[in-house]
Amino acid sequence: MSLNNELIRAIVRGDTTSTEALLAQGADVNTTGGVTAVGASNTALMWAATDGYLEIVKLLLAHNADINVKNTANYTALMYAAESNYREIVSLLLDHGANIGDRNHYGETVLMSMARHGETDIVQRLVTMGAEVNATNKIGDTALYLAVDNGHPYTMKALIDLGGEVNTENLGGWTPLMMASARGDLETMTILLENGADFRPQNRWGATALSEARKSFRSSQAAEILIKAGATE
Repeated sequence: MSLNNELIRAIVRGDTTSTEALLAQGADVNTTGGVTAVGASNTALMWAATDGYLEIVKLLLAHNADINVKNTANYTALMYAAESNYREIVSLLLDHGANIGDRNHYGETVLMSMARHGETDIVQRLVTMGAEVNATNKIGDTALYLAVDNGHPYTMKALIDLGGEVNTENLGGWTPLMMASARGDLETMTILLENGADFRPQNRWGATALSEARKSFRSSQAAEILIKAGATE
């Protein structure tokens, strides 16, 4: 077995000691390998980022691994780390100049991935670095909407403070307020309304924030918040 193949195997096992030894013996830090078509195009750094092996990522970066190379699925190491919410690896890759503008096959950015996970500080950092705060994925969800959908009010508020729009509609006509109402997320509903969220839109099925609130597990409280804001049947 070649040194490069051994390197990929060591990384997949999470074996930092063997990884270091193989690099010292001359294994290519940018080698690729795997058993599937996409996996075969994964670099050593992608494998380490995908599996959350922070020490191996550090080691590969110290050996000047190419940070922004893409595999056949157009993924980078940063995209894999972000989707799996390996926040320390995400931060480290950003420190080393990882590209933040790439999108996965759903049209999602690293900012969207981190908003979905509620990683408020990284979300703030990404926007400060130039990530487009109101970008949408293929179904029209923004980072702010994904933060609401996954119950992260602090991340949502940070995105609002950074210019995130509160009245966006995805392809189904869902707004952030509708989603917060459907979840019975009283804190998020309150923050959205305080920041200009409109309770009047209907989605493609004719539902409103109020009708969704009435179906939530906090139906009476959620509905009361909207009615106080002026919502009617």
